Amino acid sequence: MNKEIPLYGDLLIDILIEDFFLESSAGRLYIDTCKQHGWPFIIDHITVRCLDINRRAEVFLKKGYLYQGEMIEYKDQGWWAKIYRKAGFPPLFVDQAYEDAKEAIIPAWVKKFGEDILHHVAVLVADIDKTVDALLKNGVVFSGEVVGARGSRLRQIFTAAELRDGSAFTVLELTERNDYDGFYPEQANRLMESSTGASKAPSTPS
Repeated sequence: MNKEIPLYGDLLIDILIEDFFLESSAGRLYIDTCKQHGWPFIIDHITVRCLDINRRAEVFLKKGYLYQGEMIEYKDQGWWAKIYRKAGFPPLFVDQAYEDAKEAIIPAWVKKFGEDILHHVAVLVADIDKTVDALLKNGVVFSGEVVGARGSRLRQIFTAAELRDGSAFTVLELTERNDYDGFYPEQANRLMESSTGASKAPSTPS
């Protein structure tokens, strides 16, 4: 397993990523699918859920990650996030709920699973529709449709959540980028919502 997962030479980041794929059946099926088709295995970004972004990010700042002003906010939905970057490493997406948010997804997840694991890993794919089709054939289930129009600068989809003790645990994200390295605010919340919904197969691309 270790030889198949992209590693970065930093113990903290490498353990977080390795532990995710050890726990994620969709992640392991993605590895198998990449080998089957000869596709490169590239991590697009990693995501940490927490109760306090600035406090949780301290350990990553000490590892050389930088915050350069990238932030998304969903006041109506009750959560927000900061993006941290380090050259040669996958971007780090750290999110939390607003303190006054009611029935927010993130704090309930953190209270159950903690802050020391990744909620999801996003893998970079060349053609998201082709990749979804291949993964469906290998038994992967998705939580909804691809978010983002075909040909747009960013397209994403979550696999159905892994379950732990009957609760949605972690998900694998597929990300297709077209000359764009940011995050669409409107898409991030749609993905957040899909991570807790009932799983289903996406519609067949037209």
